[in-house]
Amino acid sequence: MSLINIPRHLSPVRRRSMLKSLYFNMPRAEEIDAVLSMVVDDYDAGVLTGEHYEGNGMVLVGESHSGKTREIDQALIRMGEKDGCLECGRERRFIQFALNGETTWKGLGLQVVEELGYAMAPRCTEHVIWSEIRKILQEDGIWLLHIDECQHMFQTLGVNETKKVINSIKTFMKHRDWPIVIVLSGIPELLDKVNLDPQLRNLITPYYLQPLDPLAEDGFDEIDTALCGFSEATGIGISAIREEDVFMRLCYGHGNLYGRVLRFLVDVFAALPVDQSELTVEFLADRYALRTGCIPGHNVFLRDDYQGCDVEVLMAGTE
Repeated sequence: MSLINIPRHLSPVRRRSMLKSLYFNMPRAEEIDAVLSMVVDDYDAGVLTGEHYEGNGMVLVGESHSGKTREIDQALIRMGEKDGCLECGRERRFIQFALNGETTWKGLGLQVVEELGYAMAPRCTEHVIWSEIRKILQEDGIWLLHIDECQHMFQTLGVNETKKVINSIKTFMKHRDWPIVIVLSGIPELLDKVNLDPQLRNLITPYYLQPLDPLAEDGFDEIDTALCGFSEATGIGISAIREEDVFMRLCYGHGNLYGRVLRFLVDVFAALPVDQSELTVEFLADRYALRTGCIPGHNVFLRDDYQGCDVEVLMAGTE
């Protein structure tokens, strides 16, 4: 884990920006790397055979704010930065897209074309658009396509349209001249779409980004790693809050989701006054109240029986 030194004299905005840029390599990263490497190795071996083979892919799912986008982004960066080409001779080239709101397969195709630096008339059919995309990817040597928040593409589609998109994805993966590795990521409901088609299911390797589990033996390792990383980068002491009870409250107050906990810790370290060198539970409580608008009776850092706090709504207890 490579950390930067974040001076205390920086503005809160610049401190926050530098804190947000920090990435902590957790065991989850090793697991995702293992799945991605298996998928890439299978593709590499398929190309080496010199014969036609079916493509493959990966689907990574996790709850909203579980940190899945950051993790798959970093995994792809690590894959791309490995020394040398694939054993088949192809460079480690991939392209990524994030779906925002409702998107059709055709709409995604137009987005991909634009990102690749080309232009196509919106009146073109989706078959023409994606056929052209495949040719462009082959010319540019790009063999992996990552689509983030992929569930947006299916949320408003009917059964027939959903089947058509799934068939299009399979066709893209299994193309004889330039098969593509497809990486999909999104919320757990995305798995329902993958499981609709047995052929697609057999081509895809899944990974589920588990929520934090405070009751597990290593349940606090990820929080502790992040907390220590922020402390090292800022020089702020954490001895007063580095204990199991505080970690339990952090988890409960943020739905046991690592991404939400991390966002809160970024806010805490960015907002600490310059003349304060130690984090305290009182400061955590103040920032939690400011971020959620809850009354003291629903503040997880103040209430003894914190599991009685309503953490699912904003401004809990004010009605």
